[in-house]
Amino acid sequence: MRSKALAQLIGRLVGMVITMLPKDVMKRAVDALLDKIEDAVIASKNPIDDKIVLPLCLLIRQSFEIPDND
Repeated sequence: MRSKALAQLIGRLVGMVITMLPKDVMKRAVDALLDKIEDAVIASKNPIDDKIVLPLCLLIRQSFEIPDND
């Protein structure tokens, strides 16, 4: 019961911190996260990932104007 309340509190705190981050910092963080996802998909031998996940990453980048700064 306590761990559930703690998890909810942490979730709220993280949400508040995220809303306070400057836009450029958030974009760099999302770029880094997308880079990790893209690298993992490319490294996997599953061709379905390539057809689904990579286009979704591209769509996120385009929608939120997050350049691929590798």
